[in-house]
Amino acid sequence: MCDHRSGATSYMHLGRPWGIFGRVVFAYCFMDHCIKHVGWNNWGKTENERTLCFYEYMCFGPSSCPSKRVTWARELMDEEVEQFLMHGFIDPDQQRPWLCQKMTLSIPYSAKT
Repeated sequence: MCDHRSGATSYMHLGRPWGIFGRVVFAYCFMDHCIKHVGWNNWGKTENERTLCFYEYMCFGPSSCPSKRVTWARELMDEEVEQFLMHGFIDPDQQRPWLCQKMTLSIPYSAKT
């Protein structure tokens, strides 16, 4: 979390793998000051770098600096990004499309502890 109001500064990565096949795509995103310029973290496992898919596309802002990112992450080209922006990739289950559902959660509130 970034909190520039308090004067304290903390920086974070865009992502890191939970296993050897991590896949993350940031497209059209504003990258604030709190993002580390290297962008990504391999969790200290260089072998992860061979199988990760960490991509950015048309991001902007003070920490959108592709030339300073780790070498194993990259920017997508126009013809490559389309597959990740298609509705079928984001919401693949046509029978139960979560993007179209109104997800309401009713949690009873009690001031008693």
